[in-house]
Amino acid sequence: MNTLMNNYIQFLKNKYPSLVKPYQTRLKDNLTGARAEAVTFHFFESYVDEVKVNETRKGGGTDFLCKTEDSVFLAEITGIATDTVTNKSGLKNELTEEITIQSPCQITKKLCGIVYDKHSQMSEYNYPGILVITSDHILADTLFDPFNAQCLLIGNMSIGVPIPINGRATPESNPINQTDLKNGCFLQMNQGWDVCNRNISAVLLFHISGVNAFLTGILHPEPIHKFSPKLLPSVSFIRLINWPPDDNILEVEWVKYVGNEIVPTEPEQTTFGYNVSFN
Repeated sequence: MNTLMNNYIQFLKNKYPSLVKPYQTRLKDNLTGARAEAVTFHFFESYVDEVKVNETRKGGGTDFLCKTEDSVFLAEITGIATDTVTNKSGLKNELTEEITIQSPCQITKKLCGIVYDKHSQMSEYNYPGILVITSDHILADTLFDPFNAQCLLIGNMSIGVPIPINGRATPESNPINQTDLKNGCFLQMNQGWDVCNRNISAVLLFHISGVNAFLTGILHPEPIHKFSPKLLPSVSFIRLINWPPDDNILEVEWVKYVGNEIVPTEPEQTTFGYNVSFN
């Protein structure tokens, strides 16, 4: 047991006594999920005025209702099992000198599947909803990094090389990045450009490690309810610059809330320290 989870249990005792026993059961049956619940609660509590817990939990992840003076949003917490991360990526849950990711696209596929699975569950709310996907795999920061966040937004990318016209190279024949939107969690092609999973306003990839968490944010280009990065000012979010895209070109940028405005930033993972250790 650690201080962070003890603090969370005390919070439940004070505010939601009926949820204490179920949480203590999760500590025994699913320590990874219970840790994630406590860490994410502490994270949101650091930014908003009030965090409420859904008392009608029927399985799956815990959801927190987060309130500020002028905003409300829901955070749905779900975890990806360590064994699943290992099986999909080929990364063992240990540090070694040589690290090779066998199939990063399989992790993106798994994350995308989680978004689709959670979409209907988050459809009942009339305010922004963010899906927090957690992992405590020791190398999850490698899989939850800015590159994979971009893949989750626009799909797996590849290099395309157009065939030169009449054997002569043109500017248009230079290699380009391309995507078929496969494993993109918010975009799809029907008759034209389209969006999906609009009940989810944003996704947070949340790696829990030691005394720190590492976060990467992804913004939906056209959600039913928009989520503003100003509500989590330390987090860098990736988003589309234009939607629908101009000339079928998907352009992305990283932004965060700094100095009372949303500004471009470098692709990065946000570090969040809890100042406690797991024992």
